[in-house]
Amino acid sequence: MNKKKKFLPITIMAGVVGVLLLASFPPRWFAQSQEPSSSGQQQQSPGPQPDVDETVLVPKKSQPSPSPSQPSTVQPENKPEKINPNQIYSLSTTTNLVNVDVMVVDNNGNPLQNLDKKNFQLFDDGVQQSVTNFGTGEAPMTVCMLIEFANRNWQFLYLALRYSYDFLNVIHPKDWVAVVSFDLKPQILTDFTQDRMEVRSALDQLRMPGFMESNFYDALSFVLDRMQEVHGRKAVLAVVTGIDTFSKLTYDQILKKVKASDTPIYPVSIVEFLAVRSPRGDNITTLQAENCLKTMAQYSGGQAYFPRFEQELPADYQQIAEQLRRQYSLGFVPTNATHDGRYHKLKVDVVDDQGNPLTIFNEKGKKIKYHVVARDGYYAPKS
Repeated sequence: MNKKKKFLPITIMAGVVGVLLLASFPPRWFAQSQEPSSSGQQQQSPGPQPDVDETVLVPKKSQPSPSPSQPSTVQPENKPEKINPNQIYSLSTTTNLVNVDVMVVDNNGNPLQNLDKKNFQLFDDGVQQSVTNFGTGEAPMTVCMLIEFANRNWQFLYLALRYSYDFLNVIHPKDWVAVVSFDLKPQILTDFTQDRMEVRSALDQLRMPGFMESNFYDALSFVLDRMQEVHGRKAVLAVVTGIDTFSKLTYDQILKKVKASDTPIYPVSIVEFLAVRSPRGDNITTLQAENCLKTMAQYSGGQAYFPRFEQELPADYQQIAEQLRRQYSLGFVPTNATHDGRYHKLKVDVVDDQGNPLTIFNEKGKKIKYHVVARDGYYAPKS
């Protein structure tokens, strides 16, 4: 009896230690989605960080209030107060800085390089703005793959998986990729990672679909919320039908959120492949889905793809990767600094030294037709 009683406290203590060890490894993106971060502390993100050549708007911090258990430090009268450089924040004018990622692509979607700051004119509601920040060059991309995996059509499931696995071929070692699937609700399969095999392992989980509902708008909103604090060349790659069945958000509501976001959306349709092979052809549902994806891509500064053959995917994905890695980053402080919460239309032109539309020729001296891809506008902060 005495020997058994001696082992009882040790057993209890071992169980407590085991629980504490398990609690010390919280998931990264899951923790962010469930527990709001404290306003007085900024956690070090394990995900992608901004690059040197990129224009990044740093959110304004608030100083944490001192703990009542810690006595305040009294500065000597004859010595100036020491200032922590980490506590010096940006001037108030930087809070009005608007960042616009711009791509100049030819008719084939290939990005055009070697443009300078002087080649861009930017207009806010028709008023020309002064470009104060400019960056270019190749940089790693940060992509969240949003994959529709609902139990509605086995052909959609096959195409969603096939299209998603094909994207692995354009991932570089320095790129960051996260994977989110959705049916009735979104599910994070992997946090942002630079390990291609970890991305593949996340896709390997998509084998048994659950619900028949396909809540595309809610899932896109879920992802855009988590992309707000991600800096750099970021985008959402949406492998979807574009059909929404049961979302809480309406089409107008998600479109407003897309406009307000600074994350470009690159939809890749899994309907087009089947629509051209169906005896019924395009119907009102597929046409509405196509229009939805095109509009979201246009408003966000991305581009929509509708592959009819699987052989088109490698070129489409290579084009998306090139566009994300070779964007031009423009930044400006609006001349109209009124915090009215209103939506402002943006327009970007490419000009020569005299302010005329820029003419670009290829190696053979033939004029190249091109167009500018940028987000449609932004919402001003509301005071």
